[in-house]
Amino acid sequence: MDITNIKMLPDRVEAGTLLLLFRGVLEEFEHGKLNKKEFLICLSDLTDRQIWTYGLLEQDTRNDVDKVVRALWNLDSYDDVDIILSIVVNLGLSQSFMKIKKSLHTKQDIDPRIRKEIEETVVEVGEHISNPYHDLERFK
Repeated sequence: MDITNIKMLPDRVEAGTLLLLFRGVLEEFEHGKLNKKEFLICLSDLTDRQIWTYGLLEQDTRNDVDKVVRALWNLDSYDDVDIILSIVVNLGLSQSFMKIKKSLHTKQDIDPRIRKEIEETVVEVGEHISNPYHDLERFK
């Protein structure tokens, strides 16, 4: 899977097609065909398109993404933190979100800029991590 091809996708992509793309990116990362940076960029781009479906990513795929993102979480790179927070919040990855919140308490020497980014995200999301569309439901 070529990152350029993913970046060239239209903003709105059918949910079934997105599901196949998410699965493909997971598989390519698992087999070492994508490095961490490429993987996160692909996930971010696919997540941006998933938002436009106004629906949650299929549960098994969501769980798989959650597991991999949780394993990639680190507090040493602002860029990694920024992209992972966006993926976690917009896909509703609850296990990753719990790890992120916990990391605020387990590591004291976090770069202040990274700490602020995480804290602001935690406050913004509140208790609705598993449903990124919670705020939109009142308009139904």
